[in-house]
Amino acid sequence: MVLGTGFAGLTAAVRLAEDGYRVRCHGDRAMGASQRNFGQLHSGAVYAPVLPEVAAACWQHRTRWFGLLGSDIPRTYGLALFSAYDEVERYTQAWSNLGIPVRPLSAGKLDCFGVGPCPAPEAAFALPDVSVDVSALHARTATHAADLGVALAPPESCAVVRSGDDVILWGPSLGYYRPSTLVLATGHHTAHLLDLLGLQHPLSISRLPYGVLDRSDLRHPLTYWLDGDLLALSPQPDGLHVALPGRPTEPVDEAKEHYRLAASLSQRWPALPVEKLRLAWGQVAEPTGSRPDPSALVVDLSSPPPGWGRAANLIVCLPGKWTTAWHSADQVAQAVGARA
Repeated sequence: MVLGTGFAGLTAAVRLAEDGYRVRCHGDRAMGASQRNFGQLHSGAVYAPVLPEVAAACWQHRTRWFGLLGSDIPRTYGLALFSAYDEVERYTQAWSNLGIPVRPLSAGKLDCFGVGPCPAPEAAFALPDVSVDVSALHARTATHAADLGVALAPPESCAVVRSGDDVILWGPSLGYYRPSTLVLATGHHTAHLLDLLGLQHPLSISRLPYGVLDRSDLRHPLTYWLDGDLLALSPQPDGLHVALPGRPTEPVDEAKEHYRLAASLSQRWPALPVEKLRLAWGQVAEPTGSRPDPSALVVDLSSPPPGWGRAANLIVCLPGKWTTAWHSADQVAQAVGARA
């Protein structure tokens, strides 16, 4: 049983079905964090010098999405821009170390992408990153899971309940059900569900601000500034998504976060209608402190590590990025296989 129908839950269900398990996937079919992201199919280029483990996992597993993309799902390719040469060597060396192919762009070629920042960047590169329509890709992933025999339960609210050393699932049509293995792949809801079960965990919830520029006529490629304020832009069906790194401190000042995004965008692209920028929020569950593999977190609670409570039939699955969901799905399959 997999609880969660975002990218984490669906990829875990697919991997288990590929290994011959009978799999049932429960959830409300909402994408959660999978929907509230930038839609970047990362190559790892952005993370290469600062998070090499994440970069390597992105580069290794990104191609597993290609078969699901299809020619009918819109996509745009990525650009890396530098306002000065200071960081260029560090990034190009990291790209070379990981084997990520990039292509330098002259000012003339950059104009062909229709970017036109002001002032013009000192250096620019074409990246193998891709911005995709995540809603369309999610629907394709669900279809692929069903084709492999994954039983996608009707969308409904489910509840998890402790029963002795196990976790059981309750739903209006399901009733009470005790699965032999329950994979909890519920994104930022995971921390809340573990709290409800009374299970110790090291997860904390962070709110991530981003902006959406609501203009259907905007044509802009996936773009990262890799120095300065590290502004990132990604085209999505609902508009141009705009983000800056960093986590706001609590209590969150929404006016400050909106101004921070608008000021950066207007500085780089003064011609864009920044007055139409609206603030949006995503949420993410992450373990406090460092961890061995920041690209994926899979914990088998039948033998929990320090800081986690025990539940005999529960596995927690949290990808670091949706690009690396297949990486966490592989680890889920390994954990289930080890139980068998």
